[in-house]
Amino acid sequence: MRLISSICYLQTGFKKFFKDLQAFKFFNFGFAVLPILLFLGFILSSFAPYDPRRWGTVPRDLPPSPAHLLGTTTVGQDVFWLMMYAIKNSITLGVITAGFSIMIAMAMGFLAGHLGRRTSGEFFNMINDSFCVIPGLPVLLILSFALRKHLNIPVIGLILSIFGWAWPAKQLRAIVLEVKERTYIQTAVFSGSSTLKVFWREYLPFVLPWVMVQFLSLMNWSVGMETTLGAFGLSTMGEATIGTTIYWALNYQALLRGIWWWLVSPIVIVVLLIIAIYFVSMSVGEYLNPRLRISRMRRG
Repeated sequence: MRLISSICYLQTGFKKFFKDLQAFKFFNFGFAVLPILLFLGFILSSFAPYDPRRWGTVPRDLPPSPAHLLGTTTVGQDVFWLMMYAIKNSITLGVITAGFSIMIAMAMGFLAGHLGRRTSGEFFNMINDSFCVIPGLPVLLILSFALRKHLNIPVIGLILSIFGWAWPAKQLRAIVLEVKERTYIQTAVFSGSSTLKVFWREYLPFVLPWVMVQFLSLMNWSVGMETTLGAFGLSTMGEATIGTTIYWALNYQALLRGIWWWLVSPIVIVVLLIIAIYFVSMSVGEYLNPRLRISRMRRG
C-alpha cells in the first residue's frame, strides 16, 4: 500500500510540475521539439532500410525528393537516415557527458563546500579553480587528435566530462557553503553521521533541482562541443554524428558545388536540438527559482 501511495503521489506531483511548466512561453516549444527528435533518433532510425553510415548505398548528389527526403551526399548516403543516426548519437553523447560531469561536479563541489576552509576543503576548491581556467577547446582538440584512432561515442563523452564538471562544481560549492550553516545540517554533522550520509540525506534533496538544470545545460554544451570537434575531423569518423556530417560536407565542398542540403540539414538539426534543450532548461530553472516564480506571478 505504501508503494502504491508513493507512486500515486509521484504521478500527481509530476502532472502538477508539467502543468506549471506549460505556463512558461518557451517550454512548450522545447517540449514539442524534443520528443520529435527523440522519436526520430531512437525509434525511426531503427527502421532504416540500410546502414546510412555506409557509402555508395544510394545514388549520389540527388536533391530532396519523396524518395530521399533530405537528398543524398556525394559519397552515396541518404541524408535523412544519416541525420536520424546523428540525432541518436548526439543525444546519447549528451547524456553520457552530462551524467559523468554531474557525478564529478557533485563530489568535488560538495567536498569543497562541506569541508569549508579546512586544508582538505581548500585542496578540492583549488582543483575546481584549476579546471575552470584550463582552456577547454584547445585541450580537447589536442586530446581528440591524439586519441582519434580510439574515439567512439562513450570515449568522447568521457573526454568531454573531464572539462564539463568544473563550473557546476563551483556553483555547487557556493550552494553547499550557504546551506551548511542551517540547523538541520549542523545537527546531522554533530550527531556523528558520515559525510556520505550527510550528503545523501541532507544535501541531495536540496540540490536536486539544480542537478536537473545543470544536466540539461551540460547536454547542450556537449552537443555543441562534439559538433565543433567533428567539424574539424576530430570526432568518431566511423559514426554518424552532426559534427562528422558537417565535416564531410565541407571536405567535399558541398556548398560550393550546390549540394546545399548536405550542409544545411545537420546545421538545422543541431540548432533545433540546442534551442529545444535550452528552452526546457531555462523554463525548469525559472520554475525552480522561487524568486523568479514569485515575481512572474506578480507581473501576471
